[in-house]
Parts: sequence; structure tokens; C-alpha cells
Amino acid sequence: MSTYYEYQDVGVMMAHKLMVMDGWKVFGYHADNSDMMTDYYDPAYWGGIATKNGYTLVVNRSSEAKPEEIRKYNYDGTLQDRSISEKIAKLEQMTMERGASEQEEESAKKMIEKLRSKANETSEKYIVTGIIPGHMANPPRMNWHIEKDGVYVAKGNGILKFAHIDNYYRYENYMKDMQNFRTTKREEYRNSLISEYMRRWNDTEERAAEQADSHIESMEKDKALMDQFEAFINKIDITCGGMLGEGDGVVYEKVKVTEYKKENKAIETENGCVKDGQCFILKSSFNYGRNKGYVYRIKETAYEDGKSLYHAYKLNGKLTKECTGNANQANHWYIGTATDRFMKWINEGAIAWCEIKEVKVPYEVEKVVKKVVKGNAAKPVKETTVSESSDVTKYTYEVTEDIDTRTGDKIYLVKVVEKLSRDEYVKVNQYIKSLGGYYSKFKHAFLFKENPCEKLNAEIKKPECEAADEAETEPEQKMTYTVTEETHSKTGEKLFVVNPTVKLSKEGFLDVKRKLATLQGFYSSFKKGFIFKYDPTEKLSAI
Repeated sequence: MSTYYEYQDVGVMMAHKLMVMDGWKVFGYHADNSDMMTDYYDPAYWGGIATKNGYTLVVNRSSEAKPEEIRKYNYDGTLQDRSISEKIAKLEQMTMERGASEQEEESAKKMIEKLRSKANETSEKYIVTGIIPGHMANPPRMNWHIEKDGVYVAKGNGILKFAHIDNYYRYENYMKDMQNFRTTKREEYRNSLISEYMRRWNDTEERAAEQADSHIESMEKDKALMDQFEAFINKIDITCGGMLGEGDGVVYEKVKVTEYKKENKAIETENGCVKDGQCFILKSSFNYGRNKGYVYRIKETAYEDGKSLYHAYKLNGKLTKECTGNANQANHWYIGTATDRFMKWINEGAIAWCEIKEVKVPYEVEKVVKKVVKGNAAKPVKETTVSESSDVTKYTYEVTEDIDTRTGDKIYLVKVVEKLSRDEYVKVNQYIKSLGGYYSKFKHAFLFKENPCEKLNAEIKKPECEAADEAETEPEQKMTYTVTEETHSKTGEKLFVVNPTVKLSKEGFLDVKRKLATLQGFYSSFKKGFIFKYDPTEKLSAI
């Protein structure tokens, strides 16, 4: 079971590590002032607050706190305004012995009295030397967290296990023993322990060997725990930007995201009746604390004589269970056998029928996103503007229309007629990007979603095959397909296989493949036809 002193020991260990690391500012640390000679016990402790790069580390703080001033007592008013002290010192030099007249000396004495009375009024009892930053409380079941701008960046628990290795960081002889254990071979370390136990405690070799093995086992556990502690401190430092400028680091940015959570809602309905399981919502407030908005569920009690008695129980705030307790009169609603009065309230609109449905409710939350920052970031590449690449307008651009096989939308493909060198291609590529296009490896051309003819001073070129298509308009209109319903061999899902009724050439097959792709069909070499997940008969007639 953890104790206050274990929390204190772990906190001091963390404070000692953070105080020797770059960029950290530790608040509320008190050094060990204990004196064994006088039996005076005043151990070291730490308040649990430290900052770095705008991040705040909070350790073992169960409640939130506002910024707090760090005050220092102003003994004897010695920390008063320095300008007043300097004026008083100058006036004290105005004496007749130093060449001043009697009237000037008298005026200086009066002025000194005024300044001293002013100093007494302005001198404060305490002087503010710093500010302890405010912070949020540790999240539930957590004993540390890191926050920035009111958002939790990191959190965790389990730090109390490090209290076991407190002595290694507190006493020099413990740390020397651990260093010796890390650097020495186990057999050599064991033999030295056996010799020491036999010499110091006059033990037998067998007894000394048992103690040495037990000590080595304990040191192995402590070594692993110390490695965990060092890794934990390093993790905290990296989270707060400790590695920035030295290789890859991590920064955290606060973003707003929309999330959805399922909630039960009371949805009003027009139809309903007094029956078991029926819910209703109050549209007005009633006696005995039955407030507007309360939701009730009706319960039926049937008797042997065939009569039924009706009660209603209020649902809790989440509308998940009934409140059957008798402590609150609003939990219970007696309807009885005669429902005329209850139906009157329904008809007047004071009560409405409803049903409980689970709905998704959107809400915005602030989250912290981790971003990796490169330590040796490359220099930003200078963007080439259109004005800087004005020579690319001398090239001839061919624009053709095409279809996006994924969405079926019309796209525009741009090709350069002239043969380009590598440098010329780079300039053209940057120019096209500035116009809103990009190079497509699949289409082997620059792709635009909008017509770029006006920007490129070009016209849409009809493909060579289009003339042939126009000449063969009549055969294309007579193109027919066979649709066969089959079953997927792996999933068992229903699918439709489409095949042209005429034998196609290579160009004709590619044309059919392009057109069927707009209908979300794809060719399967296994089925020897075009696969659809729906019946495309109606849409095939359109093409």
C-alpha cells in the first residue's frame, strides 16, 4: 500500500533529474535540511510542478490550482524603492560642513523626513519573486500528466514503483554499488561479495554465497527498475520538446475534431395508449417535483379478476433505467384503473407520448495531435511562380477530354507537343501545378478537372478514333449485351456478368471497357466478362 512518503520520495527523484536537464524550471522544491547531530528531521520534498517550452508537468496533484505568487518577506523594509533611497543619500550630503547654507540644510532635512515617510508607506511586507503556474487536476486514476493550453498532452500512473530505488539516487554508496554491478562481470562481482561477507560478518562460505546470490537477484531487479525510470524521465522530456534541434523531435498541436457518441433520446410520437412499456414525456411541470422534460415508462399490474392497475416510473437522465426508489415522489406516477384524467392531459398537450431511440449526437472536442519534427530540416524549396516561368507559354499544348474511371466524371488531359528536356519538363510541371493540374502516370498526361483551354490558350482536340466512332454511330447504337446472374465463389454474394453479343477488336474492347467502367463495372479474366455488383440492364441500354 502506497504512503505519503513514497509519493514524496518519487517526487524528489523526479525533481533532481529535471533540475539538471536543459530548459526545465522546477517549482516548489525544498532541499533536505535534516541534521542527524541535532536529531532534526527536515527532508526534501517537491510540490510536483515543473515547466518546459510552455508545457506543464503535474505530479501527484488531485485537484486543479490557479497561478500562485511566490513571495519573499521584506525584512525591515530593505527592499523598498531604490530611487527613494538614492534621493535620501544625496540629501544627507547637504550640510553646512559641506558648504551648504543653513536654509538649504534645513530644507534637506524636511525633504528627508517626507521621503522616509513615503518609503514606509510604499514598502511592502512581501515581495513577489515568481509565479507558480496554474494547472488542471490529474485525470482519474492517474498520478501524473502533462498539459498545455488547458489540454492534456500525456498522462499515466505507476510511478510509485520507483520509490523502491530511491536510495540509489539519495546515497552515493548505493549508486557506486550499482555502477560496479553494471560494469563488472557477474562471477567476479559475486566472488567479491562472498569475500566481503566472510571478512565483515565472519560468515561461512556457504552462507556468504547465499547472501551474495540474493543480493545479485535484488540488484538485477533494481537495475531494470532504474532503466525504466530513466526512460520515463526521457519520455517526459521528449514530450515537452526536449529533443528539438537534436535529431527528430515531437511537438503537440491542439485541434478541434467532431466525434459522435450514442445517446438515448425521447422522440415524441402521435400514437400511444396506456399500456405496459409505453413511455411519455412531460410537456409541463406537475405537482410533487414532476418537472417539465421528465420521461416516464408505464408498468401494468394485472389482477385475477381481469382488472389492471397502471403505474409509471421516471427514467434516469440517460434514459437507461427506471428510478423505483421512494425517496423522491417524482419517481412514481400513479395512473390507476381509470385513465380518463391522464388522457385529458395528453389531449391538452401537457403530456406527450414518446419512444426511446438511440441516436448519434455530434460534439466538438479538443484533441492534441502529435507531430514529428525533423531536427535537420531541409531548406524550403523556392516555389516557381508563373511569372518566373513565363517561357513555358511558348510550348504547344494539346487538350483532350476523358473520363475518370473511378467516378465517371469528365476530366481533361494535357500533353506538350514539343519534346522536352529534363529542366524544361520541371518548369512545365511547376507551371501546370500553378494552374491547378497535376501529372498522371496512369494517363501519361497532365490532368485537369476543369477545362484548361483558356489558361493554356489551346483548343480541345478530338481523338482520332472519335471520327471512326461517329461514322459507326449506327452499329454502336445496336451494340447489345448479355447479362448473366451468378454467385461469387468465395463470398457467396450475388453478382452479374456482362458480355458483348458481338466479337470486338482490340480498340473496340478498350472502348467498351472504358464505358462500362463509368457504370462501376470491371473486367474479370476468370469470369471472361465484365463484373457488376448490381443488375446493370437498364443502364446498359443508355450507352
